[in-house]
Amino acid sequence: MFKRTTSLVALSVISAISNAQEAGRIEAGQFDIIPTFNTSMSYVDNVAYARDGEPKIYSWRATFSPEIIAATEIDGNPVQFGYRLERGVYFSSSADDYTDHFFEASSEYELNSRHRLSGTAQYEDGHEDRGTGFSLGAGDDITSPDTFKSMYAGAEYSYGALTSNGMLTLKANRETLDYDREEQAYLLRDRAKNKIGAEFAYKIAPSTALVIDVTNTYTRYDRQLSEASSLDSDTLRVLGGITWESTAATTGFAKVGYTEKDFESATRSTFYGVDWEAGVEWQPVSYSTFRFSTSADTRETNGEGNFIRGRDYTASWEHEWLQRLSTSTSISKLTDEYVLDDEGIANREDDLMRYTAALNYQARRYLSFSLYYTLNDRDSNRDTIGYDRSTIGLSAEVSL
Repeated sequence: MFKRTTSLVALSVISAISNAQEAGRIEAGQFDIIPTFNTSMSYVDNVAYARDGEPKIYSWRATFSPEIIAATEIDGNPVQFGYRLERGVYFSSSADDYTDHFFEASSEYELNSRHRLSGTAQYEDGHEDRGTGFSLGAGDDITSPDTFKSMYAGAEYSYGALTSNGMLTLKANRETLDYDREEQAYLLRDRAKNKIGAEFAYKIAPSTALVIDVTNTYTRYDRQLSEASSLDSDTLRVLGGITWESTAATTGFAKVGYTEKDFESATRSTFYGVDWEAGVEWQPVSYSTFRFSTSADTRETNGEGNFIRGRDYTASWEHEWLQRLSTSTSISKLTDEYVLDDEGIANREDDLMRYTAALNYQARRYLSFSLYYTLNDRDSNRDTIGYDRSTIGLSAEVSL
C-alpha cells in the first residue's frame, strides 16, 4: 500500500507543478530543476533466470523510478547534477525486490576555441538480478539479488578547433566495483580499473576522418587467494579506423586493431587478439532509422576462466508511423568466451540472443507510454548455464 501511495503522490505533484512552470523544468535560483517519473508493470516468466529444465518463478513486477536533475551554467559552461531511484517489486517473489540509487555529476568547460575539458562522476548503489552477473547459472542457489557499490570518474581534454583538420583527445578514468556480501567468493571479485588513453582524429575529407585510439587499462583486485591465482592485469588496446558522414542520411565509424592482456600471475597466459568497434546509422527518411553495431573486447570474468572474450552484434529499427505513434525493434547476439589455460578443458562459450520490441505513444508533451516485449535466450556449452526469459509490460514516463 505504501508503494502505491508514494507513486500516486509523485504523479500528483508532477501534474500540479507542470501547470504553473515552464515546460520541462523549474527555475530555482541559478539552477533549472528537471524532474521525471518512470513506472512500469510487467510480467516476467523466469524471475531468477533458472536454468533450462529447472522450475521457474513467474511473477508480475512493478517498478517506480523518480529522477531529478539540477542543471546550470558557469561562465557559459554547462554543469549538471542528477539523482535517480529505482524500486522494483515482484508480486510473487518478494525475495527479488530491490531498491537502487544512482548519482551523477557532469560538466564541460571550454577554455578557448582549441582547448576543452569535460568530466563525469557516477555512483551506483545497485543490484544484480539472481542468475545474472556473478550468480549466472546459479540464480536458484542464492536467496536474494547480489548488491554492490560502484563508482566511475572520468575526464577528457581535447586539443584542436572544431573546424581544424586534426583533433587530439586525452582521457583518463577510474572504475570500482565492491560487492556487499562478505563471503570470500564475492570479496575476490572486488576490483578497481584505471584507464588512460589518447585518440587522434584527422580529416581526410569534409565528412571523413581517420582515427587512432590507444588505451591502457590497469585492473587490480582487492584480494587474492595467492599470488599465483591473481587476476590483476594490464591491457593495451590500439585501434585504427575511420568515421564518416557520407550523406545527410548515413553516418558511421569503424575501428579495428590489436589488444594485449598481460596478467601479473605467471600461471595465467598473456592474451593477444584483435578488437574492433563499428557502428552505422542509416536514415532513409526522416521518420525511420536503422542502426547496426558490433564490437569485440576483453572483459573481467564473473565465473570461470582468466577473462571473458566478448563479441557483440546488434541491429535495430525505429519508425515513426504517426506524429505520436512509433515502434522500435532490435536483435542482438552477444557471445562470451571464458578463456582458460587448461588445454584439457574447452573454453566455456555462451551465446545470448536478445529480441526486443516496443510500441511507443506520446499521449501529451509531458506523458508517454510504451508497450514492450523482451526475450533473452542464452545457450552454452556448459549444461548449467542456458536459460530463456521473456518479459512483457507497459511503462509510462511523466515529465513537466
